[in-house]
Amino acid sequence: MADTPFSVTVGFLLSTQGTYRRMGLSALQGLQDALAEVNAEAHRSTRIEAIVVDPLGNPAAYRDGVARLLAGEVRHVFGTTLSASRKEIIPDLEQHDALLWYSSPYEGYESSESVLYLGGCPNQTLLPLLEYALARFGRRALLLGSNYVWGWESNRIAREMLEAKGGQVQGEKYWHLGATGFESLVQGLMQTPPSFVLNNLVGESSYAFLRQLDDACADQGLRLPILSCNLTEAELDAVGPMRALRLLSCGPFFEALAPAFCARQQRHGPRRCSHYYVGAYAALRLFADAFQACGDPGPTAIRNYLYSHSMPSVLGPLTLSSRNHHSTLGSHIAELRQGHFEIVHSAAQPVVADPYLTVTDLRAGVADRHVRGAAHLRIVK
Repeated sequence: MADTPFSVTVGFLLSTQGTYRRMGLSALQGLQDALAEVNAEAHRSTRIEAIVVDPLGNPAAYRDGVARLLAGEVRHVFGTTLSASRKEIIPDLEQHDALLWYSSPYEGYESSESVLYLGGCPNQTLLPLLEYALARFGRRALLLGSNYVWGWESNRIAREMLEAKGGQVQGEKYWHLGATGFESLVQGLMQTPPSFVLNNLVGESSYAFLRQLDDACADQGLRLPILSCNLTEAELDAVGPMRALRLLSCGPFFEALAPAFCARQQRHGPRRCSHYYVGAYAALRLFADAFQACGDPGPTAIRNYLYSHSMPSVLGPLTLSSRNHHSTLGSHIAELRQGHFEIVHSAAQPVVADPYLTVTDLRAGVADRHVRGAAHLRIVK
């Protein structure tokens, strides 16, 4: 009789309802597909079960959701999309020796021993995108954001870089999550168009803004670049076809980078292999491989294994820093053309994460000073 596989239960904590549901659903599909593949692999001596908790886009429900998972002895949680949700549950994770596998892009300035940051921080996403835009589109930027930490911090960093490089911030504006009325903003934009817009709006707010601005630009024959670090293939159906806007995004993955992988994933059903999908997929497989190798599902054992082993993934080799729990990632800029993101620029090599921008020269937009060893950097909420 074959040995019974050693099993462990993990938690998936993602919203598939609400204003950012497309991001959450894409990540959940990535987790579910990776889970099905891992458990079907004959060489595995381990098996993973999952409890799925859907907060339905309700910020308060994330705290209840993680409490439910922790009460069920779950010590590995995959998910959350927004930074506000991540920050809300970090104290609970720290108090219960649990680990959050966070694979969404975020604004930096955080390092918790209870979080693995696998989705990219500003020196891997925002700063390369701004550097690209300044060199090609001009120096006047309008900064927009949803009214929470992602928008605030991303725009603060953008302002600092623009000022360091002699650029100009034409304006900085925020809207509540879910807001869709941008008529007055669009009117003002048409009167004094910036060189480009940095769009840190999230979900339905972003889609509504893009559609309204595209209509106005098409009427006036204006081709306006719009930059984003969180717009992915998972949301293009909601955005719709663009007649006038130039949409550019930066991240560690676009479908054009791995067409064979994306085609293969269609066996699970129709999929857009967005950054959210692939980041979550890679996170679950990373856990599965570490669990298989060390035979211990405890967060300490998994962390220690990942500190000393570079792991293959669809994102490329993933290395976890013991200093700050971030991963070295590729950095790619893509522009939306005929309904698909086409790669227009890639970093020459994977970019080491610098979440606190301690070694990044904002005038250059890149980390160009030696990264020295340091004690663990950690924020306690």
